[in-house]
Amino acid sequence: MNRYTKLATAVVVAVLVVALPASAQRGHADFSKLVALGDSYGAGVVSGSLNERHQVWSWPAVIARQVGYTTCQPAATAADDCFAQPLVTFPGIGPELQIVNLTPTIAPAAGGPSLPVMTAFGRGYNNLSIPGATVGALLSLTGAEPQTPGEPTAVSMARFILRGRGTAVAQAIAEDPTFIVMWIGGNDVLSTLFSGDPSTATSAADFRTRYAAVLSQLVAGAPDAGIVVGNIPQQPLPYMLLIPRFVVNPATGQPVPGPDGNPIPLIGILDNDQPGLLPAGSFVLLHARANLATGYGLPNVPPFNALPNAGKPLPDSDVITPGEFATVMTRIGEYNAAIQAEASARQIPVADIKGLFDRVFAPGGIHVGPVTVSAQPVTGGFFGYDFFHLTDLGYLLFANEYIKTINSAYGTEIPVASVAQLFANNGAFFPETPDGQLVTNADRLEVTQAAADQIRSMWAQPTVRRIRAIRGH
Repeated sequence: MNRYTKLATAVVVAVLVVALPASAQRGHADFSKLVALGDSYGAGVVSGSLNERHQVWSWPAVIARQVGYTTCQPAATAADDCFAQPLVTFPGIGPELQIVNLTPTIAPAAGGPSLPVMTAFGRGYNNLSIPGATVGALLSLTGAEPQTPGEPTAVSMARFILRGRGTAVAQAIAEDPTFIVMWIGGNDVLSTLFSGDPSTATSAADFRTRYAAVLSQLVAGAPDAGIVVGNIPQQPLPYMLLIPRFVVNPATGQPVPGPDGNPIPLIGILDNDQPGLLPAGSFVLLHARANLATGYGLPNVPPFNALPNAGKPLPDSDVITPGEFATVMTRIGEYNAAIQAEASARQIPVADIKGLFDRVFAPGGIHVGPVTVSAQPVTGGFFGYDFFHLTDLGYLLFANEYIKTINSAYGTEIPVASVAQLFANNGAFFPETPDGQLVTNADRLEVTQAAADQIRSMWAQPTVRRIRAIRGH
């Protein structure tokens, strides 16, 4: 109890006993044992990779440092008073995706094999976030599941994160936590990105039942612990925004105009399950570039008729139609309503992560000191090179939303994390061309086949075809 933050918050909580009713928030702002639950965002996955260079910038790790923790090093023991995470050596699981030239071309980093380095750690980790985890996985996975071909990411990751010691929720409770932070639910809907089918998302009823079960177990197991959770963004990820819905001239990278002078839409499977021109509001997913390269989605006219599949529609798994997108947004809205309702019923504050994403996606993004942060792929600074996980900077801003919520709900004065830490750690964020201009033209983006396979395999469902290549249109 000798950390500055613990002492400061204890004083504030003592005042709040008089100033606020006891039910104003769950538990107390005591950070002597901070525990986190979540998914790949909580684990600190950056650019398709879980590795120690970025795990130290996971949003739970940022919060931990702001309340006085040091981050456990690989040689740490259970007796060490540090914030423990299941560290993995660089280049990570899978190899971190990096820009290798100014085209820019994205490819996996060389090196490896990468291995977890704290599997013998003598207690449960403070950060129990599992890449690929859904809400239900927090209640079911233990890390002792038998290995099977093509198993989900969460199952393989749980082996060295949970280590057969029990579910994530059970391990969190076993650590006798005094404060719990949790963000979960994104993976319950993420499967739609690779199936093009909203029915693959967790139903709203199942989501609420499972989320309520997680919170009920945490409250029963740690009745005095403070708890903060977060809601889910309702924005199209960059993975959905890199490929235009129009036919593109491969020589110029520009949309091909039709007889009326307007760009010609690609052909895809529409909401009526029939082929047609993709309407406004459609999203062509990044992995569709494999099929586009062979002619799918392109009209059967010169020069595209030289491609073997010209004239055939893009399959449903390559496209999210306006109707499908509306269904997904509605589902996320139902998730957020469930999160708010179940958290409020237990006096648990909710960090507005949806609001953070809304601001980042707004025209002009947000300004953090001298840095402008936006959702722009490659150059925006918020999303990494797999186009759905965040950068270190993105996770720092994510953590700050939790810190602001903790301060507001519990009356604490935890300082938000400064981006200056990241500049010291990572240097410049954004790649530049030789003339100093930022690379902003998505049509120039290249992703190697190895990188494409890595992105796709992280979340692929057994019934969804894997992409073979991603270069070209």
